[in-house]
Amino acid sequence: MSVTHLTSVVERAVPLTSAEDTDGAQLRLKVFWPTTNLWNDAHMADYHKEASSIVQHLIRQQYWNQEGAVDTHRFTCEDFAIRVLCEYASSRGLPVKLSTGVRTYRNMEVYSPAQHDTYASHMYGFTEMVMLTYGAPDMQRPQNTISLSSPVELRPGDILAQSKDRPGNLAHHIQLATRVSPERIDIRQGNTGGAFYRPISTIRRWLGENLADPQNTAYAGLPIESGQYVRAAKGWDYRNLTTGSKAKDFLRIFELYRWNFREFNRP
Repeated sequence: MSVTHLTSVVERAVPLTSAEDTDGAQLRLKVFWPTTNLWNDAHMADYHKEASSIVQHLIRQQYWNQEGAVDTHRFTCEDFAIRVLCEYASSRGLPVKLSTGVRTYRNMEVYSPAQHDTYASHMYGFTEMVMLTYGAPDMQRPQNTISLSSPVELRPGDILAQSKDRPGNLAHHIQLATRVSPERIDIRQGNTGGAFYRPISTIRRWLGENLADPQNTAYAGLPIESGQYVRAAKGWDYRNLTTGSKAKDFLRIFELYRWNFREFNRP
């Protein structure tokens, strides 16, 4: 574990004791995965290189669900992007720090029963914890991402946020780039099924159905979809290869982002 990173966790949580205090302070951590490295240029380049392979792994992977049946992964749009990031970071001991309107989540945190007891101490537990409150607008927080100015800058693993068709450019859908060339951008995305809007979502929560919670059987995530942007005479035309839907000059209503990797290194 990185001594520097562990020290920063301690400093955030425990004030320094006086010289006369010989007992010191005790600290219990929730470690979803240990931080043994920090993000650098090589790690960032490798993330972009490996992002498409991670996506393919998630598409093929099967697991036993809560009912004991074999299932494949389902994600909402932002949850899918989070999972790809954490698959990479956890396998290489890299820190992840993601902020929402509720709080900031870290792969190593000071233990709190209320915040941690329902989540296992591994990558899956961390992603489920974050996904509960992380929404598409959180992709626009500078703590989480940095802005890209044009499609030319996109690399596999970067984020496309549909936002310019809503008041205040508030993001409401997320796509993940998987292959980028001057003439074509391939994406994968999670999506949402069911009535995932108020007041229906509020009523369903009263009934114990939380559509945003991956641990809940009512989780609204759908199987991973594929799509493609093709450069046209005007802008970039889009086609969802899973549903067949099409849209002209669709990329114009998206903002482009990259994970703020260096911010993840900070305390």
